[in-house]
Amino acid sequence: MYENTDARSHRIAADLIDAGVDVNDTYRRLYESVPLEKLKLVARALEAIELPCEGLAITHLTEADYEATGSGEEMTEGIIDFLRSLEGTRVAAVIRELGSRGRAARKVSLRSSGDGVDVSEIARLHDGGGHVRAAGFSTDLEKDQIVEFLCEQLTTGA
Repeated sequence: MYENTDARSHRIAADLIDAGVDVNDTYRRLYESVPLEKLKLVARALEAIELPCEGLAITHLTEADYEATGSGEEMTEGIIDFLRSLEGTRVAAVIRELGSRGRAARKVSLRSSGDGVDVSEIARLHDGGGHVRAAGFSTDLEKDQIVEFLCEQLTTGA
């Protein structure tokens, strides 16, 4: 579904189907088998979406969110895609509180809509990494400072 999907990718998929891979079963196991705790976490993340400046969609998950939903940080997978799909979004960001689980207080995941923004450049400014469309960094900055930093990056032409 991304720009690196090419004819070769589809030929490989066709070969897998010809070899007997059950596409429907694989899809259901990957995308339609979600624990209730994850859905509760997704709901909290969606409720917390902010659009603090033009082109930025952001949400923030706290330790209280994980505790209240009975979920874990591994259940944040895919949340950022909801933000990236918001109309007008150039950069989506999910800020996750790490508490005692990390060397820094927060982890910031970034995704670009492909609208000329290289999120890896933004992440590298805080010793993070990734690639043009997906990157991240860890930080001790407070949420408001992260939002300000990201808005500055979008404004200055990141």
